[in-house]
Parts: sequence; C-alpha cells; structure tokens
Amino acid sequence: MPTTQRPPKNKPDLIIIGGGASGLAAACVAADAGLDTLLLEKEERVGRKLLATGNGRCNLMNFGEPAYWGDSAFARGVLTACGAEEVARFFEGLGLVIRREADGRAYPASGQAACVLDCLRTRLEDSQSVKVRTSCTVREIWRRGEGFSIRTQGGETFEADRLIVSAGGPAAPKLGGSESLAAELAGLGHRLVPFRPALSALMTDTAPVKGLSGLRVPACLTLFRDARPVSASAGEMLFTEYGLSGVCAMQLSREAGEGLDAGAAMEVSLDFSTLAGLAAPLMRRVRIEETDAKAAYHKMLDFLRRREGRLGAARLYTGLLPRMMAQKVQALSLQKAAQWLTALRLRVTGVRGFDAAQVSSGGLSCSDFDPGTLQSRLVPGLYVTGETLNVDGDCGGYNLLFAWATGLLAAGHAVQEAGKSRP
Repeated sequence: MPTTQRPPKNKPDLIIIGGGASGLAAACVAADAGLDTLLLEKEERVGRKLLATGNGRCNLMNFGEPAYWGDSAFARGVLTACGAEEVARFFEGLGLVIRREADGRAYPASGQAACVLDCLRTRLEDSQSVKVRTSCTVREIWRRGEGFSIRTQGGETFEADRLIVSAGGPAAPKLGGSESLAAELAGLGHRLVPFRPALSALMTDTAPVKGLSGLRVPACLTLFRDARPVSASAGEMLFTEYGLSGVCAMQLSREAGEGLDAGAAMEVSLDFSTLAGLAAPLMRRVRIEETDAKAAYHKMLDFLRRREGRLGAARLYTGLLPRMMAQKVQALSLQKAAQWLTALRLRVTGVRGFDAAQVSSGGLSCSDFDPGTLQSRLVPGLYVTGETLNVDGDCGGYNLLFAWATGLLAAGHAVQEAGKSRP
C-alpha cells in the first residue's frame, strides 16, 4: 500500500499569512480538511486584536442588514456566499455558545472575547496538519512558477502552491495593525486604494463644550459637508479633550476624513433629544431624512417650557441632564437652551489617526478578486481576506463578520483546489 509523502518542511500545501480573525478562521478550515498548512503571524501570539474587540466582549457578527463601505457590493457578494448563519454554524462547530441580541448583534454567551480565541486556538492545537509560527514577519512575496515564495524578516524562505494573505490593515498598530504587505500584493499587479483611518474619533472645535471631557451621553450626530447634511449616526457619545468619540462619532469618521482631505468645510451637529425622552435611544446609522433639526428644536422648547412651569426654573435641569451639561445651559434662555440641546454645531478639524482607529478604509481593490472564493483574478492560487481588502463596515460586528466570512471562503476554495491537484 503506497504511503502519502508529506511536503518538505518549508513547502506546505498552503501558507496563511496573518493570525487575526480571518487567518484563524481559514486555518481552522484547513485543519478540518487535514491540509498541510503553515500559518505565519508576526506578533508573539495570534488574535491580539480580536481580544480587544467590543471592549473585550467580542461583537462576533451582525445578523442584520449589511452596512459596508468601500467596495460594498463586493462585501454583499461575500456575505451571499457565506453569511452570518454560516459563520454562526462554524463557531458552534468549534463549541462556542453564541448569544444573539434583538438589534442583530451577536456575542459569545460568556461575554468574553477570550472564549472566541480559545475555540480557534484549541482547534489548531489539536490539528496534526496545521503549524502555527509566531514572531515571524513576512517581508517579501513573489511568484514561483505556479506557486509562491515568501521570505521572512529572519531570512527564512517558504514555498507553497496556494497562499492566503490575511494581513489586516494599518489600524491599531499597537495590536499588530500594519499595511506592510499591501505594497507586496500591489507589486503582483493588484490596485491599491490608499488606507485611511475609519471608525475613529473626531477632532473638533472644543470651546463650546469646554468642561465636558469624560462625559458619556446618548446623542444623534449629523455630519455636514459645506453646510449640507451628508450622514448621521446615533448612539453613545463621549466628550473628549480633542473632540468627540463613542460609536456615533466614530461612524462618521470615514466621511469626515474624506471631506477634509477634499478641502471641504466639515461640521457636526449634536442632538440630545434622547436625554429628554423625545427620541428613541438608537445605536446605528440614521438616514438623513430621519433627522429634522427644526422639529427637534420645537419639541425640546415645548418640553422645557412645560417642565419649567411644573418644576420652576431652579429645578428645570435637575434629573434631566448630567450636572456638567446642565451647567452649560442653565444660564441660557429656553430658546437658546433648546437650540444647544438639539443643534449644537462643532467644526470638525480632523480625524484621529490609525493609532486610535478600530479599522481602516482602503486596501486592495476588490474588483481584482472573486467574492465567492476570495481568489485573485490576476494571480491564481492567491487569496486575500479581511481588512486588507477595500471594505470597511460600521460598528456592530460587521467588520468581524466580513473577516470570518472571507477566511472561511478562501480556505474552503483553497482546500478544494488542493484536492484537485493531488494524484
């Protein structure tokens, strides 16, 4: 009976570059198939960024309507091939218990990102076919016949017929974010859309909100470009020393950065109607047609007048606004207070950089890749996943969902192709 000869040490069937979300998902698929695979991660351990997602709770995915930017049609194509239900089944197969929330978000039932990483790592540790190398930075990628050669910072060279690049983007460099391999992939013929910070805090004029730094409140923010409203988002907002943070501010950072780069005048309007119970507490993007500053102002003014008539001027804001915010409006007339609470305008001066960004926009143009397999249309055998591609999503698990889905699809196709090539 003939024996199966394993590839040489530095010539696995598949190489995966990157031990983040999409790379780990891909490696688990390869492990299930028994495909000889080498995963290379430049950090000392895999999944560092994953542990920080959702403030350590790990918002795994979102079962709601897709919310993507960049090559958004490509993202929808990926999720048509492998959506949230398929990703959930993958994790349930690893033993993870998932809790779905009413707004579509999904978390590990434990509320711990470490449980997600444990499921992925355990599957790889149990595998006889997948080898994981950490502290191994890839510097070069080039074609070798119909396959690929890569060289690490330490001078090692590896070869494989198939290569999955799950190297991420430049956001959160302290957690391993980098764009170092984007240029290598562009050198193979792919188009590269410049990276920008996305889901990052807004830098604004702070004089009108001086003294509020550190205060968290629910709000609805509307972004204006050259005095025209272009986007809106609702959720928790955090006043900072440099401007605004929190989900609703970060959701607007992509458009704010694009506008500022184009030389447009960018402003953000703050509506705190939720504090008065005059608007539903939301945590999502809001359609511009859902916002009505004049209606919000009149509702707030009527509310304040009735409240003052019932409680008196001295107790008008007690129990309504946080003390720091009440101090900003208590000396104002009711008309000016209503304006401040529903349409306070701040000039946007910048977007915080990659150090503060949750994800990056930009990356390799998705027109060069197949959304059903993530294989390059230009370089057969090469797959690119996750944040390295020109797709970024809103807060709420969309970016992780895209990462998982692309990793699963890429590895699934690579396994199929490897099977076809075996004698």
